[in-house]
Amino acid sequence: MGTLATVDTKDHQVKHVVQGVALGVLAQDVDGVTSGKSDVEFAFNRAWRLWDRTTEFPAITGIAAGNLFWLGVRRSANRKGVYAAWDTSGPWLTPYRVIEGWDIDDCLDELADDRASASDWIDFGRLYVAEFKPEHLLHKAE
Repeated sequence: MGTLATVDTKDHQVKHVVQGVALGVLAQDVDGVTSGKSDVEFAFNRAWRLWDRTTEFPAITGIAAGNLFWLGVRRSANRKGVYAAWDTSGPWLTPYRVIEGWDIDDCLDELADDRASASDWIDFGRLYVAEFKPEHLLHKAE
């Protein structure tokens, strides 16, 4: 299990959540979500209200929560020291694992801490994906 950041600033919380959501989405066998800002923010806000770990991230609250997530997703590919990020260059926002050779479980185990376990992030991924219309999800090819 990973450890808490020494300084838990708003930026650290957003960085952590963006990674957790990316891994949670990948755990749902979803390769991407629509890149529409309002769809992404709405789905995040709805799932965030339903998730039982939100109080562990006090800087991500209210109506601005979805926008904080959106901004974090847009910056995630340039972050250092992360386990997962989002590719925002195409028509889809596509989550991916950053560390080559690590699977989703490896990344989730390292990201997990006292705020949210690996299974908590998987649960959030399920809640988040459920908020999108089917045509706004890109599923893994079978």
